[in-house]
Amino acid sequence: MKVNLIAAFAAILFWTFSGAMAQDSGELTIPFSDPGKRGKVKIDIKKGSIEVRGTDRRDVLVRYSAMDKSRNGNGNTNQDGLRRISSGAMDLEASERNNFIEIESDSWNKGVNLVVEVPAGVDLDLATYNSGDIRIFDIKGEIVADNYNGAISAENISGSLVADSYNGTIKATFSEVTPDTPMAFTTYNGHVDLTLPASFKASMKMNTKQGDILSGFDFAVKKTEPVTKTEKQSSTYKVYLDDWVRGDINGGGPEVMIKNYNGNIYLRKN
Repeated sequence: MKVNLIAAFAAILFWTFSGAMAQDSGELTIPFSDPGKRGKVKIDIKKGSIEVRGTDRRDVLVRYSAMDKSRNGNGNTNQDGLRRISSGAMDLEASERNNFIEIESDSWNKGVNLVVEVPAGVDLDLATYNSGDIRIFDIKGEIVADNYNGAISAENISGSLVADSYNGTIKATFSEVTPDTPMAFTTYNGHVDLTLPASFKASMKMNTKQGDILSGFDFAVKKTEPVTKTEKQSSTYKVYLDDWVRGDINGGGPEVMIKNYNGNIYLRKN
């Protein structure tokens, strides 16, 4: 009977959320099935921005608004003297199962901007691809963030972060870092700018092709050793230098990998 009730609730939730999408903006509250346990929120949209804020609430509040480049300052459009009444339904879906909330938009044409309030202790998995940034505030959990064309920023986070952006700077400020947890930061065009607690311990592995590495921490650089490799097909023996900069902070710890091509790497002490 419990399974049937949950399934019925999921169906009602999906119908309510889908029906609201005919509007250009609105909000929806999504409950966790067990608010007393740790939850996870996954947001995956093809076009638009994502902002997530940690709060003391026990559910998830989603505020959504359509991206509309033709809209003027008073919220209307003037195309050939015509006033916009509706721009069509947004492609946005939400579901919850076993304390896992998933919010998705598969449209590459009609974008959506999301502002989401979550319990501060949730884990996050966030992704957007075009026309928007990812912004995260006050989260105490594990965070994965992917943005193809846009920046990723995280402020006052306590936990861990894995961030990947092709065109955009990655900037994060940690109040605490989960011990013994590897992290990774990768971007092609943009800086990687991290502010970390003074007690932060890690074994760093960093690489920037066209930029500098700047650190507020005492950084013990490890000597780069030549790497040898034999190609099986041609039996060619090769020796090359590893171009990663490696070193320990505060005696070392879990590996933190940072890589970019066009941009600097900043390690700031909080």
